[in-house]
Amino acid sequence: MKTGMKQCGAAMAVLVLAGCAGLGGPSGAPGAPAPPANCDAAAAQFAVGQSFGPALERDVRARSGASIVRWLSPGQAVTMEFNPARLNLTLDSRSRITKVACG
Repeated sequence: MKTGMKQCGAAMAVLVLAGCAGLGGPSGAPGAPAPPANCDAAAAQFAVGQSFGPALERDVRARSGASIVRWLSPGQAVTMEFNPARLNLTLDSRSRITKVACG
C-alpha cells in the first residue's frame, strides 16, 4: 500500500511540474501576434470643433495611427477598458467633436 502511495505521489509531482512548464516561445517567435498600433491623440487634435463624419474619421485614424476610432455621443454608456490602439472622439449634441483622447 505504501509503495502505491509513493508512486501516486511521484506521478502527481510530475503532473504538477509539467503544468508549470512554459508553453510558448519567445515573444518575437514567428506566428506571435503583432503588438497593437499606438494612438497619438495630439496628431488628431485638429478635429476638435469639426463635425464628425466618415471622411473626418478616416483622416483622424490615419493621422493618429489608431487602428480603432470610437465616437462617444452625449450620455452614451461606454466600457472603461484601456485600448492603446483606440482613438476616442467625444461628440456634442450637434455631432461636433469636443474632445480627442486615446484609450
